Amino acid sequence: MTGYNTTQDQKIISRAIISALVLWLAFSGVAAAEQLYVNESGWWRDGGAFNVSETQIQAAVGAAGEGDAVYVWNGSYTENMDIGTAHLTLEGEGADVVTVTAASSSDPVFWVTANYVDITGFAVGGATDSYIAGIYLSNAHYCNISENDVYGNYRGIYLSSSSNNTLTNNNANSNNGNGIGMRSSSNYNTLTNNTVSDNGVGIGMKSSSNNTLENNTANLNDWGGIY
Repeated sequence: MTGYNTTQDQKIISRAIISALVLWLAFSGVAAAEQLYVNESGWWRDGGAFNVSETQIQAAVGAAGEGDAVYVWNGSYTENMDIGTAHLTLEGEGADVVTVTAASSSDPVFWVTANYVDITGFAVGGATDSYIAGIYLSNAHYCNISENDVYGNYRGIYLSSSSNNTLTNNNANSNNGNGIGMRSSSNYNTLTNNTVSDNGVGIGMKSSSNNTLENNTANLNDWGGIY
């Protein structure tokens, strides 16, 4: 009668399980999140080669995938970003040391069209043409916009048809229109601890409902603090 080799059988089973997991990951498209970095000369992946670029942040955003994070080192950047990748984090070293100015005044500096995008730690300006925003969320949901200084735009931070977003600890000052605005069924957004001063309107809402405004400062705005 043949004996039962427990150790050998366990090894075979373990290898079969590992092989199945590898195949599942390969065919399901699941990939580990990556960290990308940006400076004034270009961008690189954590542990990867440096890529020279004149549109440093946009190049890194274009190379990033869902779940990735892009960290921007101190410096001055001139570009307009289109952000269409969901679950993407854009983190500047701090709004006091990272300035992003629009290359084209007729486009938003950050134009977000994907869900679950986080933008934090930037000074944003230069989107000065009529109705253009420094940070613009268009049909974008569950995004987090925090710790940014948004100034010298036509609109500071603007949401269009965008819901369930969180805006926290932003300074939106000296914008011609809204410091922070929303329209077209931008519902269930939360605005907390933001400062909006010296704008046309501090916080403006149109055709939007069920939004929460808590502990914001809105003063010295030309046509109203909250409208």
